[in-house]
Amino acid sequence: MKTMLGRHFYQFYKGSKDLFQIVIPFIQMGLENREACLWVVSSSVGLLEAVQALRQQFDLEPYLDSGQLLILPAEEWYLDRGKFSERRVLGKLEKFVEDKKHRGFPSYRGVGDLGWLEMGDWLNFQSYEEKIHKWLQDLQMTAVCAYPIHRCSLGQAQDILGRHDRVFLAQR
Repeated sequence: MKTMLGRHFYQFYKGSKDLFQIVIPFIQMGLENREACLWVVSSSVGLLEAVQALRQQFDLEPYLDSGQLLILPAEEWYLDRGKFSERRVLGKLEKFVEDKKHRGFPSYRGVGDLGWLEMGDWLNFQSYEEKIHKWLQDLQMTAVCAYPIHRCSLGQAQDILGRHDRVFLAQR
């Protein structure tokens, strides 16, 4: 799974298995390339399940201990009192990049699982997607936004297609 820095990908997934088929190799490749990696996992997938899936593929501890890999609950990362906060997320991303830069990591990779996204936050989140698209290019950071397909309408799928560079598809 070769990626280019500064790219903004999306993935539609049906369940954890679909998500993990893309995310685990994406994260593993970033770690092997000495990129700082961030995985923001929704409660619909489960933080424990995500960590266990990674551990089945490789030894996580050195990456967690060195700070190269950070895995967080999406609701904690994206929400402020139950609502999406663009300013808060952009601030956290800036802190993440600054911290990793000081630790000597040359580039960055992130996965955002959007299983938490509610209809009431959709428009604000799509505004954020437009801003983050440019920000990723400027920072040379590669990201995957993972959307649960069963929660996306046709119009929402079109919004997603228009705000990302490419799709990641799992091998069947």
